Amino acid sequence: MGSFNLTVVFLPLIIKLSSCSDHHTSVLKCIQTEREALLSFKEGLDRTDEYGWHPDDWVGEDCCQWDGVECNNKSGHVTKLFLKNWRLSGKISSSLIHLKYLNYLDFSGNNFTGIQIPQFFGMLENLMYLNLSYTYFSGEIPHLNNLSRLTHLDLSNSLTYAENLDWLSGLSSLKYLDMGHVDLSGVGANWLHVVNWLPSLVELYLDYCKLENLPTSLPSVNLTSLFVLDLSFNQFNSSIPQWLVNLTSLTTLDLHFNHFQDAIAFDFVNLRNLRDLYLSGNRYLTDLSQNNFCGTIDGFLGNASACLNKSLESLDLSYNNLLGKIPDSLGRLGSLRYLNLEYNSFWGSIPASIGSLSSLQDLDLSNNKMNGTIPESFGQLSKLVNLFLQENSWEGVITEAQLMNLTRLENVILKANTNHSLVFNVTYDWVPPFKLKNLELESCLCGPKFPIWLQVQSELTHVTLKNVGIIDTIPEEWFSIISSQIIRFDLSQNQIMGKLPHQLILPNVNFIDLSYNCFKGPIPLWFTNVTELYLKSNSFSGSIPSNIDDLMPRLRCLDLSENNLNGTIPLSIWKIKDLGGLYLQSNKLSGGLPDHWNESQPLWVVDIS
Repeated sequence: MGSFNLTVVFLPLIIKLSSCSDHHTSVLKCIQTEREALLSFKEGLDRTDEYGWHPDDWVGEDCCQWDGVECNNKSGHVTKLFLKNWRLSGKISSSLIHLKYLNYLDFSGNNFTGIQIPQFFGMLENLMYLNLSYTYFSGEIPHLNNLSRLTHLDLSNSLTYAENLDWLSGLSSLKYLDMGHVDLSGVGANWLHVVNWLPSLVELYLDYCKLENLPTSLPSVNLTSLFVLDLSFNQFNSSIPQWLVNLTSLTTLDLHFNHFQDAIAFDFVNLRNLRDLYLSGNRYLTDLSQNNFCGTIDGFLGNASACLNKSLESLDLSYNNLLGKIPDSLGRLGSLRYLNLEYNSFWGSIPASIGSLSSLQDLDLSNNKMNGTIPESFGQLSKLVNLFLQENSWEGVITEAQLMNLTRLENVILKANTNHSLVFNVTYDWVPPFKLKNLELESCLCGPKFPIWLQVQSELTHVTLKNVGIIDTIPEEWFSIISSQIIRFDLSQNQIMGKLPHQLILPNVNFIDLSYNCFKGPIPLWFTNVTELYLKSNSFSGSIPSNIDDLMPRLRCLDLSENNLNGTIPLSIWKIKDLGGLYLQSNKLSGGLPDHWNESQPLWVVDIS
């Protein structure tokens, strides 16, 4: 058989990748008339400081590349102006009306003091987002009823007012409306009927609006899409209207600091999606003899726990006239994360059912008349972060069982009105699972030794251990660890003894109270940034440093009374410019006072008796 040769020839493959410019025009730049409109707007603005936007920042032919400006990438029309917190001031030119395709305008956080919201904003018919919050506009809000595409309107925290809200009826697409801090005292009772015809509304904020009339009935409720309703800090003086139960989509209802009466009779039967309920402060600025928002909460919590046991996460009933025991039905609100009952008149113990609130992160029962115990079930609150129990008359003991599972605890304030009626009964060397940042204990018994559970708290920035029965020296290692971050340090009214380090760096501390202890030795010199220093009733000796104005230049109050100090009162004290209170009584000081006092000093007390 004959053979043959197979020859394969590879020919070069040439592929041409043509550039887009072969078939398309170059990238679109902004429309010339819109560029001119922006430049005209720029001319009306005042120059700002070095940290804000500067008019010279808008340069170049293509305005679509300017900071805060966005354009449609096909048509080139300006669609968005995002000028939030640019520190703008001056006048707003009506040239912006030429931005006919503008759908997003954010002027929030600028300073337009003394001028009204421009009326031509109401002619930007393509606007979908308008944010004028914190701009200090003044005068009456113009009618914006032509903005039928607007979904987001924020006019909050300006100096504006409205005589009526009829113009809102033209904003048929509105989903978000915030007019907090806008003066609506002149709108009358019709305001709610106008708002009720915004069927797409999802969030409504009318806090601090001086509203007085909240109709108790509505022929029909159209706000069925409403998720958030904030009517806080107004002047409603009636019962909470029952038509609110028809807002079946509500997740947040904020009615705090009004004058509502009988609010705890409110029926939650249809509000099964409610997540946050704020009813605090409904005795605020009212005659307490009227007993606004008063009585027990047994029925209220029973009703709420039956309807909201799987949805309610935040409940605030603080600053009211509620009284009686906290009922066991509280424990059925198993989804609660935040519970605030401070400044009421509750008494008795914390119910054992509180252990069922397995999601609880914040608990505030302060400033009541609680006179019972803290149950062992408290130790089941494994997600608790903030615990405020001050100004009650707690009794009994706190054991390791109530603390051993609180792994997330960061802030604790516990002050007993009755001296040492509440005792921390834990073994001396017990090490807790939590790392605290703020610890304030007063009139609870923790001593006589500094327990280990306190000494291992290395992340503390605020420490108050006032009248807790400690008869010991300050643990040097613990004190050295926290010294770099400590801001407030109060160990007053104990029997803590020993000498303090003469020099130590406490870069952040501004408040120190070591009064009524047994410290001795010279005055420590580690208070460079302190504004209040209380060393009263110890055994400190020696002289007041002659350069105290350099060592403690920020002092506002200095109390060295009832010690064993001697020598003269240094003239440099009168150079501390912000000093308002000086207490040096009951020492062994001698010498004289200056002939001329610092007239710029705000001194209001000098006691050298």
